[in-house]
Amino acid sequence: MRVLLRLQNYLLPLAVLFVGVALQLLQPYPIEFVRNIVFDQYNRWQPRVETNDLVVFVDIDEASLKSIGQFPWPRSVFAELVDNMHAHGSAAIAFDVLFTEPDRTAPSEILPVWQTLRRHANSETWAALQADIEAQISSPDDALARAIAEAPVVLATMMNDDVRSLPDPKAGIAVRAHSASSLDDSLDPMRGVPKSQFAIANREVLHKSAVGLGAINARIDKDGIIRRAGLLYRAGEHVYPSLSLETLRVAQGAGSIALRASDVRGEGAYTSGFGLSRLKVGQIIAPIEPDASLRIYYAPSSSIATISAQDILRADFEPQKLAGKIAFIGTSAAGLKDIRATPLNPATPGVEVHIQTVQQLISGTFLLRPIWVQSLEGLATLVIGVVLIFMVQRFSLVPSILFLLVTMSAAMGFSWYQFSSQLLLVDPATPSLTAFITFLTAAFLHFLETARERREVRNAFQYYLAPDMVEQIASNPEKLKLGGETRNLTILFADIRGFTSISETFSEAPEKLTHVINAFLTGMSQVIQTNSGTIDKYIGDNIMAFWNAPAEVEDHAYAAVHTTLEMKTALAQVNADLQGDPFLDGWQGEIRIGIGLNSGATLVGNIGSDQRFNYSVMGDVVNIASRLEGQTKDYGVLTLIGESTYQQAAASMAAGKPDIACLELDLIALKGKILPERIYAVLGDTDYASSPRFHDLQTAHGELLHLYRSQDWQGARALADRLGETYDEMANFYQMLTQRIQTYQDTPPGEDWDGHYIALSK
Repeated sequence: MRVLLRLQNYLLPLAVLFVGVALQLLQPYPIEFVRNIVFDQYNRWQPRVETNDLVVFVDIDEASLKSIGQFPWPRSVFAELVDNMHAHGSAAIAFDVLFTEPDRTAPSEILPVWQTLRRHANSETWAALQADIEAQISSPDDALARAIAEAPVVLATMMNDDVRSLPDPKAGIAVRAHSASSLDDSLDPMRGVPKSQFAIANREVLHKSAVGLGAINARIDKDGIIRRAGLLYRAGEHVYPSLSLETLRVAQGAGSIALRASDVRGEGAYTSGFGLSRLKVGQIIAPIEPDASLRIYYAPSSSIATISAQDILRADFEPQKLAGKIAFIGTSAAGLKDIRATPLNPATPGVEVHIQTVQQLISGTFLLRPIWVQSLEGLATLVIGVVLIFMVQRFSLVPSILFLLVTMSAAMGFSWYQFSSQLLLVDPATPSLTAFITFLTAAFLHFLETARERREVRNAFQYYLAPDMVEQIASNPEKLKLGGETRNLTILFADIRGFTSISETFSEAPEKLTHVINAFLTGMSQVIQTNSGTIDKYIGDNIMAFWNAPAEVEDHAYAAVHTTLEMKTALAQVNADLQGDPFLDGWQGEIRIGIGLNSGATLVGNIGSDQRFNYSVMGDVVNIASRLEGQTKDYGVLTLIGESTYQQAAASMAAGKPDIACLELDLIALKGKILPERIYAVLGDTDYASSPRFHDLQTAHGELLHLYRSQDWQGARALADRLGETYDEMANFYQMLTQRIQTYQDTPPGEDWDGHYIALSK
């Protein structure tokens, strides 16, 4: 069962990851929408820099409408406009305007209106008048057709299923594809090109006069923004170039447009899928999407040279503004409703999309997103997701989160670099989103598994471990080794001095003695646990604790030594609270304690019998710690620590931990031990350790130990007396040492004595 649960923690996130990668490759709209947001921002951060002025915008702006009149203008105005532009040397003139209806100023349109207004003329007279007018006044459509016939004019059309017209295209289309494409409709490279049944036709007389016909359909995304320019459209059996592509063909005098399909050898580096890959018009070669669209890399609108249409009709117009230029006639007037949204501007004249497309094709500046980039994104997402799943299950969440953040930042940085330097569109958003969702799935399952393990640990240990200990183990169950193991631990024993007299004081009120003991044990236990210690057990008035099990504690010897200083401070507060406790009837007694510490290899684990067991420690290190606690009575100090504890704590201090004042006291063979043990007293914190008083004490005390171990009893005794008078914190020790020296004076230990003392009591 456990194996299945662990396997589930890998399989479910992997399933989420594979679904995410599949969506990246299939590219449904939500995925494409997220990508577009990123690429739009890139375009805003670094818009295209337009360096040529070959394209101009002839704007039917508000000023032109005010000067010339209400739109649509008479065709005679457009004829004059075309004549002037051709005379000024325009390389091509493209209309982003449809001429589908007869001119409203033509006699054929006006005379029927006049007929309804006539007063007295009879029918014969009106017919004669009408014939005379039609004979003397030519149709404005004919005037515009004449102007168009003499100039390189491209008219507009639009794919539309609501009409029943289908004008003949002006451009030839040649497609180079693999031979198999012609045998199977599913392999037709043109199948992705947008198709409709019909296309809107201009007035026949105008259509015949024009050298070009281009579609003005807009490729608008679902969010209303134009990011692509459609370069080809299909209607019926015809293929129509866009207005921008057709204008480029006419400007270069090219007869046809050549297309390459993605299944042609060598085209895979350009395409983002099966279909079309590149086109050639005149001298211009451009990569295109399989559906014959072009990703527009927008430049600021200010880079487009704009001329008001009314200015071209003036006699003082400067011809060089149009000489050799490709001119698009369109409108920026809001009332004419040809306003579109682009990544750079939510209110852009629709004709600007055509102009930006032509500028981009001329400059050869293209945004590229070939299919190998999409494949690379999917592979990168897969690798990152697998690593994330592994890290979540094998390590803590913090490294996994850091890895996720680093990879997401790297993806964004790499994507921006590719855009800014290569114009390569690498999507950082959807791979990051897929990785994030995969991480959330793996993290959630890991959380469920951790919660389950914690419940199991609580159920297993709640009957023989303290609640705080259970929580520590439950938080890190992987660090718990059931059954026992040998680890480097630091053991603490703390015992009340003079407990018998305290017991006698409350002999008539045992509940008050219990109150005192509970206050003492609570205060000391809180300090131990705050410093990462584990309470092993309470033995009457004695506390046994240890560090570095079941959870690892870095610098555990130092932590234990530092804890003894906090226990001293906490004990003072406990005494103050007890002396002011009304429940004790003004008891003015004082609790004094002794603390022993020792470090080393210790057996820790479940110890006991099948019927009753406990998580505890055992071994020689434990016995020595207990003996050291007992020796605090004889040495007159609060805390005694063994040599191993001192050395490990000293190493931590050398590595940067705050200094603790420790002083070597003796070389002693503890009760039941043969080999002597160096023991040290813990005297104070960093402030005391760095004080001149302690430095002087260290120097003098070192000299005392030298005299003592050299059996210079008289010098040692004199120095001990002096130090006892100077350093009251060590007065009891020096008094004890003076008595021992007196004993050695009476009974010398022998010439081979190495300075160690044999303890006679525990």
